[in-house]
This record gives sequence, C-alpha cells and structure tokens, in this order.
Amino acid sequence: MQPALTMALALGALPTSLAHCWWGCHNGEYEAWWSWSCRCEAGWQGQCCEAPVCQALDVQADVDLDEWTRATWYIQEQQVTGYQPEESLYCVTATYERGTDAWVPFFSGEVIEVYNQANVGAVNGPLQNDDEQTLCARLQDESEPGKLSVAPCFLPNLLSGPYWIIAIGKDGAGKYNWAVVIGGEPTEKFSDGCTTTTAGINGAGLWLFSRTPVASEEEMTSMRAALTAQGISTSQLRQVAQTGCTYNGAYIKPS
Repeated sequence: MQPALTMALALGALPTSLAHCWWGCHNGEYEAWWSWSCRCEAGWQGQCCEAPVCQALDVQADVDLDEWTRATWYIQEQQVTGYQPEESLYCVTATYERGTDAWVPFFSGEVIEVYNQANVGAVNGPLQNDDEQTLCARLQDESEPGKLSVAPCFLPNLLSGPYWIIAIGKDGAGKYNWAVVIGGEPTEKFSDGCTTTTAGINGAGLWLFSRTPVASEEEMTSMRAALTAQGISTSQLRQVAQTGCTYNGAYIKPS
C-alpha cells in the first residue's frame, strides 16, 4: 500500500479524491493498470479520475494500401529511437511491398514487406541495414488500414509495435505525396505537446514522409500542421539529410 494512503487510513482522514475511488472507478473512468488510481475516458471529467495527459490520436481510417505501397517514401524528419540513433539519420527511406510470400507466425491476415534503409555518419555513408533485413507490417484489422503493427517477420504479433498513419496529403491526381506516421499513442509530454518515447523499440518513433527525396516547404508546413492539430510535439524531431543521396543498396520504387 502506498505510504500516503496508509497514513491517511491510520489517521481516519482519507483524502476526498481517494475516497471517491476507494470502491472502484465510476462512470466514464477506468482503472489504470500501472497504479491504483482511476483515469478519465476522453472528454470525461470524473469525480476522482486523473485527466489523460495526452490526447487520443485520430488515425487515418481510409488508407489505400495500394497507393501507400506504390512508391518509396523518403523520411524528412523523425525522432530517434532505440534502433535508429541520430548518427543514422542520412538518406532514410521506407519501401513497402504487398502481395509477397512474407508471413508471420500464428497470423493469417495480410502481411506487407517493409524495406528500411539509411546511411550512417554521412550522406551515402555505410548502410545501416547492411544485411538487408526486411520487416513485416501486419494488418491486424482490415477495417483499420491506418493501424499497422511492425516487427521482424519471424516475431509474432504479440511482439510487434504500433505503426499508425495519422495524416496523409494528396496531390491534384489523388496520389499520396506526404504522410505522418507515429509509433502508437503518445506517452511523453513536452511544452509543445505529447509524443512517443525516443528510447526503446515498440511504442517509439515519429516520422514525416514525402514521396520526393526533399519535400517542398508546403508539404513540410502541412505535416507540421497535422501534428499540431493532434497535440503532438515537434520538439523531438530531427532533420534527415536527403540532399545528394544516391540510395545505393536501398530498394527504391519510383513515384
């Protein structure tokens, strides 16, 4: 039992906020698994719950996966993660392929192959993924194509991490020309909003994608506006060097 609660019980002076929660959470509240406290559902002001620190994300519900996988994405800005430190933020690309023979243990849904590549230390430096390992994006719910989960293909879904598409831009022909992807619900709060962790693997990451190696100023403004609209911090984003990249060794699909 927490020390403050033990003392309050001993003195017969249980704080009002704890008294409300003592017999469980009320309507509009849910019990946090990591503590004894109650938290609020979105938009609810309960008697004893703690308001969520970060707003829930609006994930894209109508993603056309054929268009998503049509051409390579070039990362313009991103957060560092446990698997991609700042020294590897050069010439970063992501290419997706549907309809392959890729498979995931204990999973019968659609699997999309993911080819990630980056240079280390400099533009056109050594390849980070020099063994050309591919990942598998799993579509666990066909009704939510914007909510993918990703991991090495040999790992089951239980060990995969969220990879959510939260904003997409289209050109005049309806083709995707930019997108914002995040590694699940934000958990870290900063002065300008919330974001995912910059350490570890699952639950980490934020990426700004463009179909061209160097995005236009208009595209960058649109992506940052999309982040601001969802209360997502931009303070942890780092610039990815794309000018002068030759992408040798990377799997590139032309747009």
